Amino acid sequence: MVMTDLDGCVLDPKTYKYDKTLPLIQRLRKQGIEIIFNSSKTRAEQLLYMDRLGLKDIVFIVENGAAIYIPKKKKASLHVFKNNTKCRNHEDYYVCILGKTIDEIKNMISDIIEKYRDHIIWMDEITPRLLSELTGLPEDEAVLALKREYSYLFIPKTKDSATIDDVLNKIRERGLNIQVGGVGISQINGDHDKGKALLLLRGIVKEYRYAHIIAVGDAMNDAPMLKIADTGVLLGVNLDVVKAIERDDLIVIKNKGSLAWRNILARLTGNYDLVVRG
Repeated sequence: MVMTDLDGCVLDPKTYKYDKTLPLIQRLRKQGIEIIFNSSKTRAEQLLYMDRLGLKDIVFIVENGAAIYIPKKKKASLHVFKNNTKCRNHEDYYVCILGKTIDEIKNMISDIIEKYRDHIIWMDEITPRLLSELTGLPEDEAVLALKREYSYLFIPKTKDSATIDDVLNKIRERGLNIQVGGVGISQINGDHDKGKALLLLRGIVKEYRYAHIIAVGDAMNDAPMLKIADTGVLLGVNLDVVKAIERDDLIVIKNKGSLAWRNILARLTGNYDLVVRG
C-alpha cells in the first residue's frame, strides 16, 4: 500500500503535471497495490486529481490529516466505526474528523484577525487570482484550494518578523497548529497531523492494520506520516525533516518531484521497467 503526498510527489512541484507518475499509478492499480492520498490539499482538490488519475473509490486524507474519507464500499472492513465518535456518514464516504472545522478556527482567532488586518491577508481576503499568482496553480484549481473545511490560510503583508512572531505565538496559545508554507502562505489547523490520521485509519479499517504501508512525502508536514509508516521515503534532502522523522531506515532521495516519486516507488514495488534512468 502506498500513502503519498501530492504536491512535489505525485504532482510536479512547479507545473502540477502528473504525466510522469501516471504510468506507475496505472501499474500499481493493476497489481492491486492501493494508493492513499495524504495531502494538505482540500477535499475538492483531491477529488479532482482522483478523477484525473483514474483513482476512483480510494481512501484520501485532507488538509494535513484533518479528515479521512473512506469509501462506503469498505463497509465490511470498518470494525470500530460505530464506536468511534470521530466518524460519521457523509454522502458516498465515511468521514473521520481529527481536526477542527474552519468555523471553529475562525471563532477561536476572531480577535487576532481583527487586530492584525493591517499586517496579514487573512483567508477571507485571499482571492483565487492571488493564490494562483503565489502558488502557480491554475486559477480554477485555486478556487478549489480555497474550499477549505478544516483549516484557515493567511499571508503576511509585513516583513516585520517581530509582528509575525507575535501573530504566530498568539495563534499557538489558542491550541492551534500552524503550517508555514514555502511561498508565504501559512495554514492554521487543529491538533492533528498526517501521522495521527494514518494511525486512526489503521485502527478503523481492518485490512490496513497489518498492511505494509510505504509513505512518500517531501516536506516537514509529512514527517509524522514518514516516521510511523512501515517504509518512509523523503523526496529531497532536508536535514530538518530528517531530524524530525528520527528513523535510521528512512529512505532519502536527492531529488523532489514526480519523476523521483515514480522512480523510487517503481523500485520498491518491483516495477523496474518503469524506472526512468539518466
